[in-house]
Amino acid sequence: MKEIYRQFAHMLFGLVIAGFIYYVQFINEAYATLTLIAVVFVGVLIADAVYRGINVPLFSFLIEKLERKDTFPGKGTIYFFIATLFCLAFFGSTITIIAIVMRSVLDSATTIAGINFGRRKIFGKKTLEGTLCGIGAGFVIMLFFTGPLNAIILATAAGVTELVSPVDDNLTIPVVTGVLLWLLAGVRIL
Repeated sequence: MKEIYRQFAHMLFGLVIAGFIYYVQFINEAYATLTLIAVVFVGVLIADAVYRGINVPLFSFLIEKLERKDTFPGKGTIYFFIATLFCLAFFGSTITIIAIVMRSVLDSATTIAGINFGRRKIFGKKTLEGTLCGIGAGFVIMLFFTGPLNAIILATAAGVTELVSPVDDNLTIPVVTGVLLWLLAGVRIL
């Protein structure tokens, strides 16, 4: 049950960050980037403090309740912010927002479905049912941003990335989605 709560928090957190970037882009896109850089820096400091056993109000509680055991506290969040900064730097705010929404929805849907309905393992602990549900959720959410053909391309690529990524998928899903969005926009398909 803890993992399901963690995934809902994971999705909500990503959508809040996408909303923040959406709102701030109208004021000053550089402000969003600078704010995220500051958040990464402070996040690493907090994660290190918690890892060393220092009680950091609110953050220690959240990490204890939502973080997986035997991992550096906040590792996925730090990777997520690094991927977000990368996308902002190379693709701008619109592509970054869409990439974050994809990561937030697809990754959480994959894990929740895999835990509750997954029966056939296809890669490590990952299941066919979880992967297909994640791709389906990614497809539906991408329909708000693009046409059906691009939505299936983006969702399938993000789902395969989530399935086989050799590093944390919080780092790879936004980047893969961002690159594909950039390529699709570059050939005027979007």
